[in-house]
Amino acid sequence: SRGRSQAEDLAAGKHVQSTDDLDAIEAELENSAPAAPVHAAPEKKFGYVAVCAGAGLEAVFRDLGVDSLVGGGQTMNPSTQDILKAIDATPAEIVYVLPNNKNIIMAAEQTIPLCEDKKVVVLPTKTVPQGISAMLAADPDASEEDNTAAMTDGFASVRTSEITYAARDSDFDGFAIHQGDYLALVEHQLFGTDQDLTAMLERLAQWEGHQEAEFISVFYGEDVTEEQAQRAEEIFAKACPNAEVTLLAGGQPIYYYMISAE
Repeated sequence: SRGRSQAEDLAAGKHVQSTDDLDAIEAELENSAPAAPVHAAPEKKFGYVAVCAGAGLEAVFRDLGVDSLVGGGQTMNPSTQDILKAIDATPAEIVYVLPNNKNIIMAAEQTIPLCEDKKVVVLPTKTVPQGISAMLAADPDASEEDNTAAMTDGFASVRTSEITYAARDSDFDGFAIHQGDYLALVEHQLFGTDQDLTAMLERLAQWEGHQEAEFISVFYGEDVTEEQAQRAEEIFAKACPNAEVTLLAGGQPIYYYMISAE
């Protein structure tokens, strides 16, 4: 709904009981870009850094309480120094880092010995939906141990699917991929290919309908129109009648859709 932030829509769909974190930060999309990094003295116990690309995804992370954002993702891996600057700009004693990509986890972990005045905890999130679910589970009043456990449990139950395209002819998991094909990936494994995006969505949605997910979030990318996205939401709602389906404007590059199921 237009009267609420995307993060509130997401949390409402998951029956999150507390909306304190969501009420705290209501940033509009145009104001969601991270500020220039500066060294920030601790003002609170927990702080959060997330890596993502796309104005909509940035806004969701901001609404969920992320302090500093690092631009990056598939084909755009930030450096350890980029992540360290974001940590320095986060006013907290303990800073959680959400890499949200398997290729960024190592760069994030390399910040741990480099940060002297703050404790850095890297949660090995491999996808943006995992990072969002981790933030939905964060508890500012918990101990470090309990908060880490809650966030880890939060993202561990998430299954991520992505639909992208083939930039060139290639071989993927033993399958011949042709330039321009639409590719569906489930947990980074090839699910299927198709020359029609809607057909690819329908195949993925039909499969998802047999997985018994309770909550499905569809994040649509910068190359998808709102009308196309609404059609995608309808496809998943029809194929997964027992799940609560939420549509969110992610604005991410490369991926037409990222689908979170849990």
